Amino acid sequence: MTASESMAAIAASPAAAAAAAAGAVAAGAEGAARARVFAVDDWSDVAITRHQARRLAREHGVAPRRAGEVAIVVSELASNIVKYGVRGEIALHVAAAAGDGFTLTVVARDVGPPIHDLAIAMLDGHDDRGPIDPATMAQRGGLGSGLGAVARLADSLEVRQETGGKGKQIVATFALGPARGA
Repeated sequence: MTASESMAAIAASPAAAAAAAAGAVAAGAEGAARARVFAVDDWSDVAITRHQARRLAREHGVAPRRAGEVAIVVSELASNIVKYGVRGEIALHVAAAAGDGFTLTVVARDVGPPIHDLAIAMLDGHDDRGPIDPATMAQRGGLGSGLGAVARLADSLEVRQETGGKGKQIVATFALGPARGA
């Protein structure tokens, strides 16, 4: 599924969310050392998780620029948990892929309000309700380009919400290979 196709991919049932979580865990099930989970409760957790994501990518031979893109995605998702979620976590899963490559899957889970309108939230300069007033951008702690950046940087993106607004899961996947000459 491409990022643009997945913009509208919202699972509306707890069973679908549970299946997605099981799939993400299975993707990293090749070894416990290949899956890392970080609780995200405050801004210091965002910085730690971003650093660990970049480090994990570099440990697997990912070029610095692409590792930076992984770190940006993790930072955006973790900061959204701090801003909008009640509590949450970021899980990083690494799994072997065809050839010498691998996939790095970032799973952001939170307990908090649902995304009201995902298609609108994906647009730069918007939140999930519509355009952001430029006069309030500094106070809200962002430009409204986070989810759009996640969609642009990841190779695939899926958003799954539980019914009743009890939480959501955002899965960003990177198809990666060893760095060449990095």
